[in-house]
Amino acid sequence: MSATEIFSIIKDICLAGAAATTAYVAYTGLEKWQKELRGKANFEVARELIKSIYKLRDELSYCRSPFIAALEFPESYRGTRQHTDEENGQAYAHVYTNRWEPVGNAVQNFDTAVLEAEALWGEAIKEKAAILRQCVRSLQVDIESFIDDKYSGGENFKAEREFGKKIRANIWDMKTQENELTNRINAAIEGLEKEITPHFSRS
Repeated sequence: MSATEIFSIIKDICLAGAAATTAYVAYTGLEKWQKELRGKANFEVARELIKSIYKLRDELSYCRSPFIAALEFPESYRGTRQHTDEENGQAYAHVYTNRWEPVGNAVQNFDTAVLEAEALWGEAIKEKAAILRQCVRSLQVDIESFIDDKYSGGENFKAEREFGKKIRANIWDMKTQENELTNRINAAIEGLEKEITPHFSRS
């Protein structure tokens, strides 16, 4: 075998080796890049979801404030004159309609963030989110019952005093005492935090 033939064989071997090395480097680089993308996606989704949870928590807290400023009532309702049951009902409906609007917006953002998280992480996050959603729905129903009682002149809650007491406790978070709905909201948020936190470390 001539020197030229040997050189040609060596060259072919080197080229094959170089091609294999290039393919390996490209594969590992692609794998690393994909891992980085997955980590970044996990981090971004986790961050947006936790932000939406805390925003919803804060809006629920404001909505449940037991203090209602005079400016929250319709202008025509303010003053010292006596009001009819109808006027009282309309006034409180006005207050809680305005308070509920930012809650509704926060819920929409939360739902969107949950859908994105579910697409990446599966059903578990959706199940945890449903618990917080149930708390929101409970508050909405209780507010409706409270307003209905105002329209009735307080007769609804007179007939069912314990029920009325429970409704008021749910819509008014006094902060100074144990509150069932507050505990449910906090537990739901804690459950979500435990589900989300590991995804921050995958970035």
